[in-house]
Amino acid sequence: MKDSSAAPRLATVLVARPEGQLGNRIFQAAAFQAAAWERGFSLLNPALGPYAEFFPALAADFFCRPGRRLSFGRGGRLLFCRMVDALTSRHLRPTWAGGRSALLDIAQSHDEAEREYDLCGEEFADILAGHRLVVAKGWKFRAHAALKSRREDVVRLFTPQQGIRAEVERCVARARAGSDLLVGLHVRRGDYATWLGGRFYYGLEAYAAWLKAAGVLWPERKVSFVICSNENVDDLLALPGIRAIPGPGAPITDLYALAACDFLIGPPSTFTLWASYYGGAPLHMLMEKDQQLQIAGFAHHDRV
Repeated sequence: MKDSSAAPRLATVLVARPEGQLGNRIFQAAAFQAAAWERGFSLLNPALGPYAEFFPALAADFFCRPGRRLSFGRGGRLLFCRMVDALTSRHLRPTWAGGRSALLDIAQSHDEAEREYDLCGEEFADILAGHRLVVAKGWKFRAHAALKSRREDVVRLFTPQQGIRAEVERCVARARAGSDLLVGLHVRRGDYATWLGGRFYYGLEAYAAWLKAAGVLWPERKVSFVICSNENVDDLLALPGIRAIPGPGAPITDLYALAACDFLIGPPSTFTLWASYYGGAPLHMLMEKDQQLQIAGFAHHDRV
């Protein structure tokens, strides 16, 4: 006999639009997964795309469900997302009104307005309770409370495969040799030349000044640096009086090398935010080109 007092079944949430590159994509997946654990809804997240292959807990399943295995055409995740995006495009949206399915597209209401949509809030709870399938599209979905309470589970879920960890460990061991404090510097250039009009696109001379300043922030410690960048930073690596090595080189290994540091420095980026969240290292965010480094500027980022 069915228990009439049982809680109603919550919706399945399909994350249908990939957002950005590696850091953004992990954040998107982490927020939805932490909220799914807290709220009890089912999550299908093919939007993680090829980045899922880095994480053993997610790689085996087409829909990136922890511990599940549906392996047909995992390389087709982004094609699937494009199909869903087309089916939920503006001219077909009337077909999603009412019934058991809902389209939650926050691109205009939240993304363009720089407003966060709380996946642990009452509005989303009502949507979950009223539908069997919710297609979620947008970037500003957040789950701060769930990411904090579920941090250990999130970290375990996004622990990369052994080959990545081994490469990171070799880099970090080399960087730490002869020092007792490791600082990770993220030199984000490339696409930052145009993002927000180049607001956070800093010259190498600014990064050189920050390296020198960081080198004397801890006068009682032997400080070394790992420098990760999407451009050539040989000039920074050759600075006199600075002991620095480059990151492993690939975005995923650079990301987790930064996560293994004791302190982090970098411009606003989901890349360093994830490294801080995952590894627990305090991050000094560089908000302007002439910003002064100080110990008080380092903060733990346990939310994204």
